[in-house]
Amino acid sequence: MQLDKKLICLAAVIIGLSLCTGCTNVDQLVGRQLDTVIEWELNEGGKKPNGNSVLVALYLDTEDSKDTTTIAEYRCYNYGGGGYSGIQKVPFGTPWTRWERVHSNRFKKEIVIDPGPPYKKAKRIITLIPGEVANLGRIVLEKVGADGTVSIVGTIRDENGKPLEGITVSSNKGVVTTDAEGSYHIDELGLEVCDLNVKKEGCIFSSAKVSIRNMDKRIIRQDFVLSGQKKIRLRYVISPLEKDDFNSPEAVEGTAEFLVDKNFVPLVVEQIKDKDFSRFIDDVQLKFRVDNGKLTLHNFYAPIFYKRYRSSSEEFETINSVGTLNYNSQHCPPIQEGDIILINGGKISDYTLKILFEEVQQILP
Repeated sequence: MQLDKKLICLAAVIIGLSLCTGCTNVDQLVGRQLDTVIEWELNEGGKKPNGNSVLVALYLDTEDSKDTTTIAEYRCYNYGGGGYSGIQKVPFGTPWTRWERVHSNRFKKEIVIDPGPPYKKAKRIITLIPGEVANLGRIVLEKVGADGTVSIVGTIRDENGKPLEGITVSSNKGVVTTDAEGSYHIDELGLEVCDLNVKKEGCIFSSAKVSIRNMDKRIIRQDFVLSGQKKIRLRYVISPLEKDDFNSPEAVEGTAEFLVDKNFVPLVVEQIKDKDFSRFIDDVQLKFRVDNGKLTLHNFYAPIFYKRYRSSSEEFETINSVGTLNYNSQHCPPIQEGDIILINGGKISDYTLKILFEEVQQILP
């Protein structure tokens, strides 16, 4: 209901301002639209700036009124590295707002707007001040001017490095197959996003997106490693809410098994008996990820904290808490059988976990 009210309010604002005879300058018109939407967010939207939140506002536009581009991706990075706050979809031609969290020791951010080819990325480095508004105004995206075509080439191998012959690679241009050296090539590509999909029976489906933004590189390389499906058995202990203590009487221990048969596999909450672990999975959207044959844990929302131990260097039972972690990321380091992963949900979830991967077995195709 709140979202519907906001959309109705926004539509009324845009229609009203568009009919304003005194608003002949596009930047002035956009500025008024943004000011009105910001005022609504602060006074009627039900959320006000506080000590760790900033309202970011912007308006995306193109130089060509006939352009069919309608949506871009928005990311807000910690300047200098350290992850970003997830991917948001920004519509063109309308005011857009987003609440961002800031931390006491890192206010400088890099805003990246990615509309995809044939447009260049738009970047803004700003200082987000807690309790204030960051109004980026009207951002006019720049189109890439380039002639000619490019080719995508690559090699497909198994986890042992052996080239794989006869593997199908599908793309916007159709389907090609690898030769005896495991090589493939796709020609006649322009300024576009090329979706590559690689399939082999019994192996984990693999894919990649190649964004072609200019013609400086006439040949783009994209290799793949195909991995067999994996059987996972793990043991976990989850802390009580807001209490980093695995020895607490309220901490819960359990086991679970999963089959990883594609490059992203959600941790199905029905397979987890503990409600706290299920809630954590929902909070951060925890998944298994396989990339170039390497298994990791991956979370959809903003970066959380991971740490990996090899079982030879640490005993699972003796780890009493997570403590301070400094690996802030969307995914953890690569996992092998016997590894221990510590997780702190950070600003996304108030739980901490330790997970022992008792079995990571590849199912041969």
